Amino acid sequence: MNIELLLITAKDYFEIAFLFVNAFILCATVYAIRKSPADAIRIGRNLNIEQQKDNAKRNLFLTLFSLRGTPLHYDFVIGLNQIEIVFGGIPSVLNAWKELRTSLNSKEQSNSDYTWTLLRTNLLSSMAVSLGYSQILQTEMIQDYYPEGHDFQLRSDFEFRKDQHEYYKSATELNKLLLDLNRQNPQLNAGELEVVKS
Repeated sequence: MNIELLLITAKDYFEIAFLFVNAFILCATVYAIRKSPADAIRIGRNLNIEQQKDNAKRNLFLTLFSLRGTPLHYDFVIGLNQIEIVFGGIPSVLNAWKELRTSLNSKEQSNSDYTWTLLRTNLLSSMAVSLGYSQILQTEMIQDYYPEGHDFQLRSDFEFRKDQHEYYKSATELNKLLLDLNRQNPQLNAGELEVVKS
């Protein structure tokens, strides 16, 4: 009888151990089910932030690459000034930008246009490599397309603005001259004065 009691006791011990293991598995499952949505949201947000950072890098690179032949373009200059934020943490890009910025700020150098072109190309190359565009060669980056029509339009706009400035300047001088003339000769009638003021 003692042997049966011992066997039942050993069997009971196995059942109790099995019950504890099942209870532990159940608690772990409940914990995982409760915690997994929060983890999924956190992981999703992190992936979204990383995707946004990658998109910002690619957009900045494509903007600078497409405007590489017009370094005075407003968007090109804005893009250059965003490099430290967008490409922060990528030393090759930051070093290339620092080298270009230093060169741009030192106006007293020989053959500056050629130097700046090479440094811009080096910067674009560093950006391309960091983004996985390693198939683009630096010799291809130096080449760009800029239609003659754009240059003609820019020159025409410049000439128009210059002529407009001259017109406004001469109109202001004419207005001052007529007002001085009116002060000197108060005999002018009110109709003539209205024409001068308008």
